[in-house]
Amino acid sequence: MIKVIVNATHKGGEGKTTNSIILAEYLAMVSNRRVLGIDLDPQANFSGRYLKMAYDPAYRGGKIPPLHPDYESEKDINWDGRSSIADIFYGESVIPYPTFIPNLEVLPAFSSKLQDAEAVTKYEVVEKVHLQLKKFLDLAELQKSYDVVVIDTPPSKGPLTISAIKAATHIIIPSQMEQFSIEGIYGMLQLWKQEAYVRNSVHPIELVGILPNQVRDIKLHKHFLNSLKNMKGVSNYVMPHSIKKRAAYTEILVEGADPKLLFELPSNHIARKEYEDACQYITERIFKNG
Repeated sequence: MIKVIVNATHKGGEGKTTNSIILAEYLAMVSNRRVLGIDLDPQANFSGRYLKMAYDPAYRGGKIPPLHPDYESEKDINWDGRSSIADIFYGESVIPYPTFIPNLEVLPAFSSKLQDAEAVTKYEVVEKVHLQLKKFLDLAELQKSYDVVVIDTPPSKGPLTISAIKAATHIIIPSQMEQFSIEGIYGMLQLWKQEAYVRNSVHPIELVGILPNQVRDIKLHKHFLNSLKNMKGVSNYVMPHSIKKRAAYTEILVEGADPKLLFELPSNHIARKEYEDACQYITERIFKNG
């Protein structure tokens, strides 16, 4: 069965998208897995890492995917040439985009369509949003095409995040070492436990762990990290790896960066080694049974 990894947080700025990007690239490049990246966040930052996203003329600040490289206007008269993960919420088919990384394909965001899906009424949300992603990922063709799916979610506990959790086999909760960030961990743990309770043994959902992220060498962050590791009901879920706040993690995401990939840095580079160790831990947890 395909592994479905969801990076989920309750708020922005936790490093969720960066973690999704680096983990997807690690799985494709270092672990040599066939990876599908899915961007459920209307901000479309994950998508912009791999595709030249365009601004949506009908939605201020929104992004739309570029024309698909397989699109032929003369032949595809019933397709506008753009494909996004949002299309599954409208009963439409999707075509993943290739990326500059072998083994990694993506289904990008479409801002306005995802916003509309997030706004579906509570009477329609279960059928129209909550269950659609799982149905899509259960398709036999997709199960044969990929080993693992990495999903970037909006910074909320809304319908899109819930749809990702319902499709997930594994969850990662990145968190800064700040008061509001740590308080928000409980909400994400609650979502995981609620979903785990209704699952059967054939399709379980596992919490890989809480990943301390953007940790700085200051007294406050050290205090929160130690508190997290000793917090009742939380300490067992804290990963044994932490990601420090380093310029390298943002520099590789800048357009024109050289190198463009963290795993192109020298093997002894502190930033590469730090994240590689965390990704290796995550991969071993996820593929522990093969």
